[in-house]
Formats: sequence, C-alpha cells, structure tokens
Amino acid sequence: LSPDKAFGTLQKGIDACEANRGDVIVRMRGAEAVTSTVNIDCAGITIIPEGYGMAPLAIGEYFSTYSTTLTADPVATVTADGVTICGMGFAGADAGATFWSGAALLIGGEGTAAPFGVRLVDCRFPKWGLDNRIGVAVEGSADCIIEHCCFEGVGGDFDSGIYVQGATQNIEILNNRFRDCTYGILFGAFAGGGPHCIIKGNVFEDSKCLSAGVSSEANPGLVCDNWCEGATDTGSYNDTVNNLNTGGLVFSGQHYAE
Repeated sequence: LSPDKAFGTLQKGIDACEANRGDVIVRMRGAEAVTSTVNIDCAGITIIPEGYGMAPLAIGEYFSTYSTTLTADPVATVTADGVTICGMGFAGADAGATFWSGAALLIGGEGTAAPFGVRLVDCRFPKWGLDNRIGVAVEGSADCIIEHCCFEGVGGDFDSGIYVQGATQNIEILNNRFRDCTYGILFGAFAGGGPHCIIKGNVFEDSKCLSAGVSSEANPGLVCDNWCEGATDTGSYNDTVNNLNTGGLVFSGQHYAE
C-alpha cells in the first residue's frame, strides 16, 4: 500500500497478513495509542519501521505503541510462531501483579500460547512514568531472541526489563541495554528443564543483572561477557555466583565494577 492508503492501526495491518508467507508490515512514523491489546497473531510476519536505521535508544520514541488506559493487559502480545519485530517501541500503564500483566509486550502468555522462534531487535521499552513493571515478558516460548533492545525505567524503575518463566527453552538475550531496572532480567518458575539461556554482551546501568532461582538444575544457561555496574555476587545478582551456579547457570567473562 502507498502511505495515503495505509491501514489506520497496527492491528489492521496484522489482520490483513497471511500466515507463513513472509509478509512485512512497514510501520509509519508516529505513536499509536491503544485501548485494547494488539494481538500479533499471524505467523511468520515481520514488523519494521519506516526509515529503519535509527538508534534503538531513540527509535521507540518515533515508532511506539503505547497505552495509558490498559491496566490489566499488556500493550501487545505475540501469540504466533516466527514473528520478527524490529525498531518498535512499547510502553504501557499495566500495573498487574501476574507475570503477563505488568509487561508492555508479552511473548506467549496465560498458558494459552507458546510461540516458537520470535525475534525482537532494536526495540525500545521505556517506562515513561507509567505503571508497567516489566518491559518484555516471555512465557512458555522456545527459540526466542531478544537483541539490541533498550529497557529504560524512565520516571521510575522497572522491576525487570525482561521476565522469563514457564516451559521455555533456548532463550537468547544478547547485547541489550538495561537502565533503571531493579533487575535487568528476572526468572520466574520454569517447567521442562529451564530456559537453556544465553545471556551475553548486555550492559546494566543502575540495574542489577539477574535474579534467578537457585534450586538444583532449575536455571541452566550461560551468562557471559556482560557489563555490570555493581560488584559480583549480590551486587549484581539476587544471590552469590556459587549458589546460582548450583542452580545450573554458568558464568564466564563477566565484567564488574572495579
């Protein structure tokens, strides 16, 4: 479609796509305020911004989906396999206490969907003084990648930039920036052997790196080459590295405050 014939909302663009055909939605510049959750439910689509190339620290200001009214649901939910979202911003007012409420963007959720192969790249998740506790929540989804995104508790800290739980496998969290988050990444309860995660190359500013359970083999994965503003052990995690290692996490080449 030409710009003068573009769909008026992101949801209308998604609804017009055909699953697994490689459809691409080009999001025009500007913020979209929503009053109901955008359901990204068409497999294999890609959402990119007009003029892609702006730094992820800023791009979410120009291509954002946000809500000041949704207080029991996320702004957007990904429920289909193979979705790629590039250069978008998500912010919301959801202050709910459950893992899916309180998140601006939910991948999976409420036990009803477990999308495979979702990728977020160059996206921005600002708090903007609203009530979201979490930037992205991942529930029960496998082979997901979150990379080069920015999580920033503007106007108040996030509880976590990324929250992960459920029957989740092969999660990669790579080269993101976390600022003003109590924890950049927070693990909930896992099923099926844990996340088998790779957490690599992230920067944590005014944020601890990770909060994870310490029960035996609960959280298998590799945490490597991240840059932390605090000291090791409880300066950067919810427990000591030795205890978290007992829970299945392997730490390698971490960078801490001198």
